[in-house]
Amino acid sequence: MGVRLPGPVKRAVHVTRRAADIVADRAVAASAHRDLGPHPEDSFAVVVHFAGDSASAYQLEQWRWPLEQLAQYLDVGILCRSARTARVLAAQTTLPVRFGRRMADLDAVLGGNEVRCVLYVNQSPLNFHALRYPRPAHIHMSHGESEKSSMVTNQLKAYDYVFTAGTAARERIASQLIGFADDRMIDVGRPQLDGPSAVPQKWTEHLAATSDESKDSRRVVFWAPTWEGDSPSMAYGTLPVSGPRLARTLISADAQIIYRPHPRTGFLDPQFRAADDELRALVEGAGGFVDTTTDIGWQFTAADACIAEMSAIAFDWLSTGKPLALIRPADGRADIVPGGLFSRVPSFLPTVAPEAVITVLGTLNSVLGDVVKNDSDNSGDAGAREQLLLAEASHYYLGDTEPGAQIHRFTQAIRHVVDQRERILSQDG
Repeated sequence: MGVRLPGPVKRAVHVTRRAADIVADRAVAASAHRDLGPHPEDSFAVVVHFAGDSASAYQLEQWRWPLEQLAQYLDVGILCRSARTARVLAAQTTLPVRFGRRMADLDAVLGGNEVRCVLYVNQSPLNFHALRYPRPAHIHMSHGESEKSSMVTNQLKAYDYVFTAGTAARERIASQLIGFADDRMIDVGRPQLDGPSAVPQKWTEHLAATSDESKDSRRVVFWAPTWEGDSPSMAYGTLPVSGPRLARTLISADAQIIYRPHPRTGFLDPQFRAADDELRALVEGAGGFVDTTTDIGWQFTAADACIAEMSAIAFDWLSTGKPLALIRPADGRADIVPGGLFSRVPSFLPTVAPEAVITVLGTLNSVLGDVVKNDSDNSGDAGAREQLLLAEASHYYLGDTEPGAQIHRFTQAIRHVVDQRERILSQDG
């Protein structure tokens, strides 16, 4: 399993990194406030409050396109509590981005009479600064659907509404949060999946550089592990254990690998950082692609199958109907939902032999069909059953994934909450 870092060591690493991030952020805070501070003419109906650090910016970046679609109907603004994150986001979106660390900045953005709802994509402690404003509706959207323990916490009770992806999320919350009413949850699916997914130039160049007859026939496997987690219950990442073993197995099976490390890989555990470095070299050396692009979506079209750990990418992948396999946690302290996704799709432990990995992958509708052969007379029936199970899982976790369905549910849900809050406030005078 590798050496498990003691809790105090991880906490020390976290404190050191957090301190360095604060120092770096303060160095640019004055100029960011000058350029991106609240404007007197701001009049947002919807405000996204984001208090994550620069390493967590991906949590909000994935909501950029859905929020830009929402802006066709309502005035939407983004309030960042990190100067560096505000600058990054301002360069990526047409939405107004504001930076403000002080309570006076929150008053300027959230204290106005125009604000009808405030959106949150994580559980930052600084969210409670924004929750002090009683007039708007406060909505928690999270930054992905998964069965990680962080998806169900008593913190959800602080919000007026929780946007859930589908039936699974509502059942998960209702079964664990005592007294949390069902009418406070609204299913919106994963509206990001309806967004455009332009193929990045790096991938196009990679294909051009590696294209030949033998390589064109290779199956493409999208491999997206999660990070190490910041607590034992969140220790779903297995990279130091599974990484090199799985990479060599896929390479020996002549698979074309798209390896996408989590943005926070190695943030707390140097073993994960070292494993990531080794994997990048292995994958690139075998003609694979190390994916450091900012967008998620193009990989769903480019790849034939996906290998993931417990993360939002695994659940988003369900919408493709393509084969999926999960790597189970190496750390026995990681929370596992009984009857969850690990039980619904093929999964394997990170310590299993390469032959077992190939066997598991072979059940994924012959993911590596050129290597794994299914000689069973009823292999077609097995493939049909697998497709049915994947379709059922997709509907259970995401709801209707027909093109446009999820972004429609999202924008309609926000507009409904805004209209409802408008009526309430007008009655109060």
